[in-house]
Amino acid sequence: MSAFVVSTAHIDTIVSAAINLELFATRTDLGHLERVCHETATAFGKMLLAENVRSVVTRYRLAGSAEALDYAELVESYEFKYRPFVRAGAAAKALDCFDYQSCETDDYEKCLAYAFTCRMAKALNKHLAGYEAAPWGIDDRIPATVH
Repeated sequence: MSAFVVSTAHIDTIVSAAINLELFATRTDLGHLERVCHETATAFGKMLLAENVRSVVTRYRLAGSAEALDYAELVESYEFKYRPFVRAGAAAKALDCFDYQSCETDDYEKCLAYAFTCRMAKALNKHLAGYEAAPWGIDDRIPATVH
């Protein structure tokens, strides 16, 4: 499996969508939920980007290299830029890509970024086309058709 560090625009897209969804998530090890908003956006973005960098550094054994130092500087200098018109489908795809690029550590499923992606994916479901019209329960009498 390969991995790459996503762009800051990619992180901005995810965090902007989280703001639009009024998502609550955890960004520190203190464990309390807080709203993703313009005031917390840079911190959430840095948390996500840092996990993505950690994944790439782990995958390619870059610890201590000049490339790893460049990535660390990228995280440190990150400043959130709001992207107001992120569609649910685009946000879901960006989130899936981020998750795929960030899973190269042994403890990824225990980290804050993974918890964030899970919370956001669940929140995004309600905004996807066809969600409201779909039946709550599906059985033989109510087929789940895809058009």
